[in-house]
Amino acid sequence: MTTTHPTAVSRFLKSHLRRDSQARETSVAGYMAGLAAACLVAVGALGPYIGWGLTRALLGLVALLCVYYTVLWRALGAGWFHPIIHWLNVAIEVSIPSVVLAFDLRFQGPIYALTAPTLVIWGTLVVLAALRTQPMLALMAGGLAAGEYLLLYFFFVRPLLPEEPLLTLTPPFIIMRAVFLLSSGVATAILARHFVRKTGQALAALREQEVMGKYLLHERIGTGGMAEVYRATYCPEGGFEKQVALKRILPHFADDAGFVTLFRREAELCSTLHHPNIVQVFDLGRHANSYFLAMEYVDGLPLSTLLRVMGGRRLPLSAVTFLGAELASALDYLHRRTNRTGEPLHLVHRDLNPPNVLLSRLGEVKLSDFGIARDAARAQLTVVGTVRGKLGYMAPEQVRAEPMDGRADLFALGLTLHEAITGQRLLVGEGEAALMFAVMEQELKPPSHFRPGVSPALDAVVMRLLERNLGRRTPHSGELRQQLLQLTGEEAPYPQGQAALSLAMQEALLQLHRGSEALSPAQPSTEIDQRFQAHPG
Repeated sequence: MTTTHPTAVSRFLKSHLRRDSQARETSVAGYMAGLAAACLVAVGALGPYIGWGLTRALLGLVALLCVYYTVLWRALGAGWFHPIIHWLNVAIEVSIPSVVLAFDLRFQGPIYALTAPTLVIWGTLVVLAALRTQPMLALMAGGLAAGEYLLLYFFFVRPLLPEEPLLTLTPPFIIMRAVFLLSSGVATAILARHFVRKTGQALAALREQEVMGKYLLHERIGTGGMAEVYRATYCPEGGFEKQVALKRILPHFADDAGFVTLFRREAELCSTLHHPNIVQVFDLGRHANSYFLAMEYVDGLPLSTLLRVMGGRRLPLSAVTFLGAELASALDYLHRRTNRTGEPLHLVHRDLNPPNVLLSRLGEVKLSDFGIARDAARAQLTVVGTVRGKLGYMAPEQVRAEPMDGRADLFALGLTLHEAITGQRLLVGEGEAALMFAVMEQELKPPSHFRPGVSPALDAVVMRLLERNLGRRTPHSGELRQQLLQLTGEEAPYPQGQAALSLAMQEALLQLHRGSEALSPAQPSTEIDQRFQAHPG
C-alpha cells in the first residue's frame, strides 16, 4: 500500500494548525490570566515574609499581567488575531522571571535574587512556547531566557556579590544554569517538531485507512474547484482488489442539488461509454454525505502536465499525431452514440482540453471528465444562454452559447493539437473578455509559424479544425482520423507514435520524481500531486 504523499499531508496539517492558532493562543491567554490572578493572592499572603517594598512591586507586575492577558483573552475570543501575537507573548512570558529577579535584587539583595524560588518557573514558561507548535518560538524562548539571565548576572548581580560568594553563585554555575535554560528551549523545539511530524504521520495513516464503502483511499492525485480525485483500491469481499481513481465531490458542494445532478449525470453518461480511449466509470456511490465516482485509474500524466514539464522541449510530431488519432477515435465513438432504439444521441463533450486528456506510461490516450457533456435528450439540464467549459478551448459557437454539435469538440481538439505541437497555447488573454475576444477575433496562425518543420499537410489538418466557419470546419471525427492516418514520415501516427509518446512520458515522470526528491515540505509540487490523474473538474 502506497503511503499518502508527505507534502500533501504536511500542507494540510500546517494549514490546520494555522487556522487553530487563534484558539490555542486564546487558551494560553486564559491560562496566564488565571495564573496572574492566583499570584495576586499568593504574593499578598507572602507580604509579611518578603517585605512590603518587594510585595508592592510584585503586586504591580502581577496586576499588569492579569489585566493584559484578560484583555487579550477577550479580544481573541471576540475574533481578533494577528500572527505576531505569538512572538510578543512568548517574549513577555519568558521575560517575567527577569523582571522578578530585578525586583528581588532591588529589595532583597543579590543572594536572594539568585536563589529565589520564583526562578523555578523560568523553564516552565519556556516549555509553554510548545503550545504554539512552532519550533522557532521555542528556540527563541530558550535563547531569550538564557541571555537575560546572563545579562542580569554579569552586569547587575555580580558586582553586588561578596568577594567570595557561595560556590553555586559563581560564574561557572550561573553559566550552567543559562545552558539549562537554553537546552529547555531546544528540547521544547524538538518536542514541537516531533508533535507536528507524528501528527502528520497519524493523518497519513488515517487517510490510508479511510474507507468509502468498498474503496480504500490512498493519496490525493488531483483537485479542482468542485471535486477531488484519489487513488483508491476497490476491495470487496473475497480478496479481489483493483486500482481505481475515485472522484469525490468537495464537502461544501455535497448539498448543492444542481451540482449533484451534474455529477450523477456524468456517472450515468460515462457508464454507457465503452471505448479504449475514454476513461471508464465503474460506479457511483454515496458515503458520509459525499457522492463519489469510481473511474478507471490511469497511471501517467495529464497532457497539460506533460507539456508543462517538458518546458521548452517539444513532443515528437508522431506522438502528437498519434494523440490526435486516438482522440479522434474517442470523439467519433462519442458523437455517433445512439440510444437503445438506434436514435442518435448527439453527444458533445464540450470540455476537451489538455488537463482532460490522460496519458499513461505506455503512451495510451484517454479522454476524461464528461461532467458537462450533453445530448439532445438532456438539453434541459443546461440553462439557455449559459456558457460551460474552459474558455481558452471553446469553439466560437460555444462562446456565443448557441446550439452546437460535435464540431465544437473538433475545434477544441484543434487547439489542443496546436498546443501539443508548438508547446504553447494558441489563444491567450488576461481575463474572460480577452479570452472571448481571442476565440472570436484573434488571428490563428498555423503550427509551422511557431515550429518550423511542420509539414503543410499537418498544418492543413490542424487549421481546418480551427475554422470559425462551421461549414468549412472538419465535419466529423472520422474524417479527421483518416486525414491523420494519411500523414507520412516522422509525422505518421503509426507505428512509432505511441512509442514516442511513451518515451516522452517516461522522461517527464522521471523529471517529476527527481523534482519531488529535491523539494522541501514547505515547497510542495503541484505537478507531483497531479501526476496520476486528470483534472477532476
